[in-house]
Amino acid sequence: MDTQHERKPRVLVIAGRAGKLKVAADAGYEVVYLQNPQLFADTHRAHVSQALLMDYTRIDEVLPVVAGLHAADRLDLVVSFTDPGLEPAAVIGERLGLPGNPPAVSTVLRDKYALRRLLADAGIEEHPCARVRTAEELKAFCTKHHYPVILKPQDGTGSQGIRRIDSPEDADRAFADRPDSDGALLAETLLTGMEVSVESITQHGHHRVIAITEKFIDENYVELGHVVPARIAPGQRDAIEKLVLSLLDAVGLAEGCAHTEVMLTADGPVIIESHNRMGGDRIYELVRLSHGTDLERLSFTLPLDADTLPPTPTPTRAAAVWFVRAEPGRVLSVDGESEAKAAEGVCEVVVTTGPGSEVNPVRSSADRIGYVIAVGADADEALDRARRAAQSVVVRTEEAA
Repeated sequence: MDTQHERKPRVLVIAGRAGKLKVAADAGYEVVYLQNPQLFADTHRAHVSQALLMDYTRIDEVLPVVAGLHAADRLDLVVSFTDPGLEPAAVIGERLGLPGNPPAVSTVLRDKYALRRLLADAGIEEHPCARVRTAEELKAFCTKHHYPVILKPQDGTGSQGIRRIDSPEDADRAFADRPDSDGALLAETLLTGMEVSVESITQHGHHRVIAITEKFIDENYVELGHVVPARIAPGQRDAIEKLVLSLLDAVGLAEGCAHTEVMLTADGPVIIESHNRMGGDRIYELVRLSHGTDLERLSFTLPLDADTLPPTPTPTRAAAVWFVRAEPGRVLSVDGESEAKAAEGVCEVVVTTGPGSEVNPVRSSADRIGYVIAVGADADEALDRARRAAQSVVVRTEEAA
């Protein structure tokens, strides 16, 4: 019997949720999962043939273990969908000679200052920015480039630690309780306009823009919601797509998804940041619902040529996500979930808090307590349905003792 054709391709997935493992298993892969021991659960176990329970960021310890596993029964692909796992996946893949992105891709995309410098050096765009370690350095940048300024962690994710600086007093406050040893922050001139994200996928260095997402943020720059497709004119889409494809070429993206955030200013699109992974906040699900493109599955199948790079799809409807909010404090009750689930167009309702839990002030995406996904004939309808359903979920709280 020819067993060669019966062998399933083996993929090492580094960190991430159980849903990604199920997608790989459903696509016909044998899944090996690498995760920190305290984060491994039965939901992961259901979809994997092997699990390596190690701190995957300690690459010197992980590499020999994975190399031994590969020697015994070869791996075909190494992937991660989480920011901390992207660079380890690239290092392991490169060491084993597997398809994927060079480690430098994750390195430059995680370092927002390095990305700004790369874009400037490549002649793609130049946006005023600087690394600052003190309030005085920040104020000097603001004096040169004028207030307001955005201050953010150089390698931050999840909208964490982003501050708007409108005055010298804001600059002083930003550094008042911050040890000098914490390293540099990134200061940039404030971009204003319509914020969107570009969802793309790459196969062997060839890129395809799949969808453009419209984003809504609060005063702390944390997302309130998203809708796909974004409400933009064809000419704006062309300019955004051209800019993002230039970025993907410049960073050397070879395989997989990218999520690139762009501000559509009065002078045209400007890059905010980019990541060599799918967008969070269930954006990949919005893309599937609106465009019919399964970015999760393609992340596994395209690098091994099990699928071909799809053409840019035409959306058949719109899909939106809106996040559930509540006043900070201890949760007394959660009402309205059933009504939200029954509302027209609603596809998914998730609430992650309950009586006795604490609701924190929303300072990053990790502080949000749930979401609603809805579809509609167009973006306006999808947004209205998602907003209304999310607002019908009432989380009552009291001040914590």
